[in-house]
Amino acid sequence: MKKIITPTQKPKYICIEGNIGSGKSTLAKALAKKIKAIYLPEAFEENALLPLFYKDSKQFAFPLEYSFLINRFQQLNNILNNNKKIIIADYSFYKCLWFAKINLSKNDFIFFEKHFYAVLNQLPKPDVIIHLNTNIKNLKQNIKKRGRHYEQSITGDYLQQITKQYSKGIKKIKVDNILQLNIKTYDVNLETDAIKYIISFLNKL
Repeated sequence: MKKIITPTQKPKYICIEGNIGSGKSTLAKALAKKIKAIYLPEAFEENALLPLFYKDSKQFAFPLEYSFLINRFQQLNNILNNNKKIIIADYSFYKCLWFAKINLSKNDFIFFEKHFYAVLNQLPKPDVIIHLNTNIKNLKQNIKKRGRHYEQSITGDYLQQITKQYSKGIKKIKVDNILQLNIKTYDVNLETDAIKYIISFLNKL
């Protein structure tokens, strides 16, 4: 965990990050309600390429990842430049790079990476990233439970690749405050306990 922030710089832009099925949206929404912040969900369900990618990843990987790059930039840029309230997003822009690293060919990734950093420099950095980390069994159970048909073919191997890429990526990003939440089980008390822990962390900044 990094902490290089002065007491006068209270966090205004907070991202909840984690693997597919880790509970990012649920926690981000609940935290935003608790601290009266604006909840910013990723508009991934509007991307018609996503179901196609899960059917044919090789053909649709690059158009999918590039469309996410543009869509996430537009969504974040619009709200961060036009709002003074606390923003809690259920994703960070960095996930563009992490998923692209897994899904794209070497040459496509080189091209993508250049565009990613050009766009990244136009966005404010998150004040805090909260990373939800859990095991593959929990992820697969959560994916099955929420029932999105195009996600049911996701393999444990793919989820493991994402977990590894997140672990590597988070160590490299230049964000001052990163809080790692390791989740063993998804029980009824998890949300309440996680929010208390997060608020305690935020109050110390």
